[in-house]
Amino acid sequence: MAQQPDRIRQYLRRRGCTLSVIKGGLEGLLSHWESVVAAVGDGYDLTLPDYQTDMDLRDVLQGALQYAPMSERAAAEQKLEALDQRFRELTVDCGPVAGDELAAENGYDPTDQWWFFRRPKQPAPDFEEELREAGLV
Repeated sequence: MAQQPDRIRQYLRRRGCTLSVIKGGLEGLLSHWESVVAAVGDGYDLTLPDYQTDMDLRDVLQGALQYAPMSERAAAEQKLEALDQRFRELTVDCGPVAGDELAAENGYDPTDQWWFFRRPKQPAPDFEEELREAGLV
């Protein structure tokens, strides 16, 4: 993909993203989501805060698409659709991964922001224990 336009970078700054995320732009966000989907397929073995951060970045990616030029948006949406489909296959519905209070506070919607309401089907044992403690399993 071409160099990211200023509109995407401005959006990422407004969302409070790190400099590396801002620099990576839409392509970097897609690459990160691809890595997350692969990690979920391999039995996600990080922590619940890591998973929450990954879902936050998926949310940032959704917003960034709005600022992508039409010439890049179609290809990005096509790639994202395939990644999202794979993520759905590897996960199951659950309560909000950020917790009920934070989900309500941020207005997370299970239809529009479905990624906040899914967990891996087969997480690594330590991560599964964290999910269990959070009432997500």
